[in-house]
Amino acid sequence: MAWSDLKKPYVCLAPMDGITNTAFRQIVRKVSKRVILFSEFTNVDGLIRSEYVRQRLNYHPSEHPFFMQIFGSNPDSFAEAACMIEDRGVMGIDINMGCPAKKVVHSQHGSALMKDVDQACRIVESVRKSCSLQVSVKTRLGWNNSDNLIPFCRRLESAGVSLLTIHGRTYKQGFKGDANWDAIYDLKNNVNIPVLGNGDVEDYYDGCQHMNNLDGFMIGRRAIGNPWVFQDCQKYPQPDLSTRITVALEHYDLLRMIKPEHIALKEFRKYLGGYIQGFAHAKAFRCQLIEASDEKSFIHLLEEMKMKVNDFHFSQAS
Repeated sequence: MAWSDLKKPYVCLAPMDGITNTAFRQIVRKVSKRVILFSEFTNVDGLIRSEYVRQRLNYHPSEHPFFMQIFGSNPDSFAEAACMIEDRGVMGIDINMGCPAKKVVHSQHGSALMKDVDQACRIVESVRKSCSLQVSVKTRLGWNNSDNLIPFCRRLESAGVSLLTIHGRTYKQGFKGDANWDAIYDLKNNVNIPVLGNGDVEDYYDGCQHMNNLDGFMIGRRAIGNPWVFQDCQKYPQPDLSTRITVALEHYDLLRMIKPEHIALKEFRKYLGGYIQGFAHAKAFRCQLIEASDEKSFIHLLEEMKMKVNDFHFSQAS
């Protein structure tokens, strides 16, 4: 399958470490049928050496179209990992060249590749030669500014990248300040492959408003615990709290299929705020849910909240 086989605009779940595992992806797919899903941010060396990390290659057939996002710095490791990924039947490989985390950058991964264009291109070429999958790159505006964004992305295009996603901040910004999409629009006018925008997208409608000349967009942090963010709010009403809790329980069940109880309880806390955000009087329940020490108590609290749904009216101020 190629990007050209998919309908535009390309609406994507952004890859997020510890968030976009198969359980959450399945929930997003259930709510939003045409979203393009991306895996967690995964180290190529980990895929090669660790059976535990290789569990990230597992996915449900319903998740298609599905991309695996990987990071690293060694072209040979990328080639070996690409073969493993192709064997699993995913749509394509997304190479991270934008993560600003210090430990990632210090290892010459992620954003560090923006400063080593030759190595970045060698990685792309290595993946292209080792498999027949679509290869995309997710990166940032640049290190300090966007001056080198166009030449950098042109080199990536020449190396064989079939799609680019640009987060509208520099490495130095991290996740601070507002995302700048103007440089992304300018890039689109200077390459011949699809370009997606990423950064500060609130929901589907907001993403469409941001698109301009782009081919699509990614939604990241706003999607955590809120799979409905990919729906057109002008066509679909916002789900009530009862629906949100029902989906949250299903999400937890899926997470328990891949994680033991004590880990699942801890990891699910990341999603709780998104599921019940916006409802008056929900804050106290959210605190109780986070403090739940065992699965039985956690599920009971969610079911109790669902039974008292009339007490939790929607409130933008909550």
